[in-house]
Amino acid sequence: MSETEGPKFEATKLEGLYQVLDGVSWMDNPTTSELSQFSGLDPRTVGKLVKNAQNLNLVEKQEDGGFMLLTSYPFDGTLEDKSSVVKDALLKLPILQSMRQFLSLGEEEEDALRKAATVCRYVPFNKKNFAPLLTWARNFDVLRGGITSEDLLNDAEENKKVRREKTPKKVVAFLSHSSVDKPFIRQLASDLDAAGISVWLDEQRIKVGDSIPDKVSQGLASSDYFLIALSESSVKSEWVKKELSSAMLTEIKKREVHILPLLLDDVDVPHGIADKKYANFASSYKEGLAELVETLKDKSNGE
Repeated sequence: MSETEGPKFEATKLEGLYQVLDGVSWMDNPTTSELSQFSGLDPRTVGKLVKNAQNLNLVEKQEDGGFMLLTSYPFDGTLEDKSSVVKDALLKLPILQSMRQFLSLGEEEEDALRKAATVCRYVPFNKKNFAPLLTWARNFDVLRGGITSEDLLNDAEENKKVRREKTPKKVVAFLSHSSVDKPFIRQLASDLDAAGISVWLDEQRIKVGDSIPDKVSQGLASSDYFLIALSESSVKSEWVKKELSSAMLTEIKKREVHILPLLLDDVDVPHGIADKKYANFASSYKEGLAELVETLKDKSNGE
């Protein structure tokens, strides 16, 4: 690992970050100017927000200049849901992981940050570059020794149990899809929202070494259904193979989430989920939507 001054975090409001993440999750590789218009924020502010999102490994800049999410995200979710995504990103950030270790050893906060930056090869160390990050870390309570992403998943599981008890008719769906099918997914997400069903969006992009369960666990832990969109393009892609890997299917079962394939085209359902009930949009979107909503609201159905 070569030395670098490291990322510079900008002082921005979390509300603005959520607005930018809303835009990235909803649009197809949006640019900074498009995110500015979508969010109603000025371009300079959006530029800072996008840079922070990149530094937190929440989004990635594409070759065409647009941005893409690196994690699942609740577009129409609660503030608590959106906060959990940012908190998870903070917990996984290497410099904060290292900083927690030094704090646990009794170091003062400033010394712990300097040493953590050195471990990450951020040389020379510029404390000002990390001031906003420290503010968020304190606000989200991620500097406490022993806290991990697993704690967030346990919290999400507990919140889901409480939700199911208090509002049994409330449904949350995790919608996994290829970017090729994004126009369809946008329409579906808005129609599900109109039907009272909350949606986590997951536009999957596979990299070598990616652990798909790690990237989607937060959304899965909060959801009742795992919807996977199958089209002529997507069934041939690597992301479908990853999404339906044994590790992923084990994670879905562990989180007590029902799998429900969505047939966008007349394609064969992959072997791993061939026995699952599916919603058929191939011949009629209207009929497919009605079938899907009916199934989602019938929580008594099993996998």
